[in-house]
Amino acid sequence: MSTPLWLHQPEITKLLNLLVDKLDKVQTTGRAMQSLKLDGRTFPALFNAGQESDKENYWSQLEQMQAWGWFSIKTDRPQPGKAAYELNPRLQITDEAAIRKVTGRLEPVKLAQQLWREAVFDRLKADDALKDSVAKQKLEIPGKTAEEIVERLNILPELVDEPLLLREVSARLFWGQSKVLDNRQALVAGILNAGECPFPESPIQLQVFLPEHDLSGVLFIENLASFERATRDTMGRFSGLALVFASGFKGSAKRLRSDTGASVYFAAHGSLAAAVGQRFLDWLFAESEDLPVWFWGDLDYSGMQILKSLRNSFSALEAWQPGYQPMLEALSAGKGHVPDAAGKINQKPLEITGSVYADRQLLPAIDRIGKFLDQEFYDFKSWLE
Repeated sequence: MSTPLWLHQPEITKLLNLLVDKLDKVQTTGRAMQSLKLDGRTFPALFNAGQESDKENYWSQLEQMQAWGWFSIKTDRPQPGKAAYELNPRLQITDEAAIRKVTGRLEPVKLAQQLWREAVFDRLKADDALKDSVAKQKLEIPGKTAEEIVERLNILPELVDEPLLLREVSARLFWGQSKVLDNRQALVAGILNAGECPFPESPIQLQVFLPEHDLSGVLFIENLASFERATRDTMGRFSGLALVFASGFKGSAKRLRSDTGASVYFAAHGSLAAAVGQRFLDWLFAESEDLPVWFWGDLDYSGMQILKSLRNSFSALEAWQPGYQPMLEALSAGKGHVPDAAGKINQKPLEITGSVYADRQLLPAIDRIGKFLDQEFYDFKSWLE
């Protein structure tokens, strides 16, 4: 094809370079190519021309480039008395190589971050919001392409119910390399849509206070201060309960019921009788009997999510009403804090936990009032009396 002189006019060159700018930006962001709207800003030579003949001339040049297959021209529906360039014209690139060639701007060498982003958006089985998050957390493994690494990340959900440590997960996914996911808990949590990475760096450590008398149930407590106060309660409000502190989502994983996934430490100021300790361990790891089990934590979405997650390991687990009811009454009376006042703005609402009391009373109250209440809010001694 012989090159017409008009193709090298400054006005046409500027327009073609603007199209290449959009191509380069797409490479950086990994997003889909958008059409270029033609107006006085993007193609002033056409829209600011003083003579109608000049406008028609520029439009014919655009039509010629369309005929060459460089881009397609889209306009609104034709209207009597209006020229095509008056109908909101847009250009959609169809031959990137040709436009780059005529402008002399070859495709830039892609940086590792660009390659990772493209691989994530092309291969990761997730919605665009999650892809955008994962694209900002690049993984590199010598000898492996970004596409190969992303394909292995798609296997991650298949491992979530196994009692694995983080390095064991890494070795399973990445060709025996156990350290790829070190300090990558946020990446793992994002892919699994979890509040925290469910794979610990080491076995979950459970602090357990055993009652001096008959073991009649188990209460999981979210916060350490409340756990410690409960173990030293002298009013008999926790009588017969084994009290367990397992912080956050890591304590709600299924490996909690595996003797290789959890290590149990009994409090010295509780019962250390061998029979009581063995009974608790048999209940936890061997599911030797059905003991009533509850959870008590912060009155917020994160606490409710822990409750829901714990029910994956303890199907009969319920929200502990003696602890939550005073908190619910305080929340209804105007106490508590808005999410952004306590760094909880990113907590995600949930529709159901599976606990009857939580789903009928606690979650509706949080949704309605729009505030949270921490477990340590009140003086422990007075508000449980």
